[in-house]
This record gives sequence, C-alpha cells and structure tokens, in this order.
Amino acid sequence: MRVWDIHPGYLSRPNLLGQHAEIHALYSIITGGKKGYAKHPETRRWQGRPNGLKRVHDLTVLEMALRGFNHSSPCGGEPSSKWDPEALRAEENGPEYVDEPLRQFAILEQKNREKERAGRIPLPKDGFTYWAHHKYSVMARGYNHYKDIQAYLRPLDSCPLQDAGELIEIIANVMARPVDTAALANVVDHIWGYFKREAQWPEKEIYLNRQPEDLPSLIRYFYNLAVKYKRDYLLHSTIFADFIEPV
Repeated sequence: MRVWDIHPGYLSRPNLLGQHAEIHALYSIITGGKKGYAKHPETRRWQGRPNGLKRVHDLTVLEMALRGFNHSSPCGGEPSSKWDPEALRAEENGPEYVDEPLRQFAILEQKNREKERAGRIPLPKDGFTYWAHHKYSVMARGYNHYKDIQAYLRPLDSCPLQDAGELIEIIANVMARPVDTAALANVVDHIWGYFKREAQWPEKEIYLNRQPEDLPSLIRYFYNLAVKYKRDYLLHSTIFADFIEPV
C-alpha cells in the first residue's frame, strides 16, 4: 500500500491506476473507522487528513484524464468541485513521508526497470531536470517563487539527484501554496509561446479571447496542443495535472 509523494506524472500506467485504487481503500479506512490496514504506516500518516488524501486523489484523476482514462468514482462520493481547501488547511499533519521523495524515485526507477515501464514524465536525472519539470507549476504560485529557485540553482555547476533533497523540499513547499490568478495568466502566456508560430487561427482565438475564469481549462487545452505540435519539453511538465483549487 503506497500513496506516492512525487507527482503522478512520474507514475507508470499500472502505478497510477494502483495509486487511485489504494487512495480509495485508504479513504474508506480512515473515514469509516475500519480496522483493516489501520496500523499500516501509510494509513497512519493519513489519519485525520481526509481532505489531504482527497486532494491527492483528485490530482491523480487529472493525470489519469491526460492519459485518456475515464473516471467515475469520486473520493468520498463527492466530485472534485466539492473539495474544500479550507478544510485541508485545518487538518492535522501526520507523519510527512513513509519514504522520502528521493527514496521514492529510487523505488520507482527499480520498478520501471524490472517491468519496462515509464510514466508520462521521465524520472529526473538530476535536480536541474526535476526543476524543469516543475518550473511552470512553481511559476503559477507566484513569479517570485520561480526567481528564488532560479537563484538557488544558478551558482551550481551540477545537481545530482541524490543531492537534490533540499531542492525537492523547496519545490514541494511552493507546490502546497494556492495557484494565483495573475501568476497563472503569466504561465499561460509563457506556454503559448511554444505554439504561437504554428497555431491555427481557431487555436489563436481560444488564446486571445481567454478570460480569467478560463485559465485552468486553457492549461488543459495546451496539453492537447503540446501533443499535436510535439513539444516534448512541455509534455514533461507537471503543470497539466497540478491543481484543483479554485483560482
């Protein structure tokens, strides 16, 4: 039983679907007072945190949707629109990890090698590629966070993954923040730059006529454009399955 603390984009198809099933099992245990697996470390860390678990579920579902999976089993029987960010912030914090994220990458790498699997996002080779995967997600929380991490990395000649624990933690802390409307609009403009020369007029109209409330759906739409125009760098970004909060 495992709920990964790394982005679901890194998970292979079986791991992604397995996480979805295990989240439902855990949610049933911690909200229904069931005894099965009650003492499992993964169960203990989610005790008192049903909204945190539900958030991981909904982000997992976003990743599933990117890969073409249908979904009809909302966590707790409620759709994502019922998810309550305020309730999440009020929840008690349990043990943060069963395994640290760096250890989780090592576990996942071994699983993928043994079974010849891969996720939507390749496992990071070093801290720089991990940052490249997350930079638009960070930017969506505020350009100041983006600049701070750029400044953190600038003096480094190399950043081996085994030494990137601090960087991963910094990015995780930013990712826990809510998405900002103005910052997300900035991300939309940055991503549009990958398509603007080749985009057809109907695609340009969708971008040019955007409204603030359209930004989340526009991000999802850009994933389809990244597939169409074969923008691998964008396809390996976390931003497309990143947030479910109202913006």
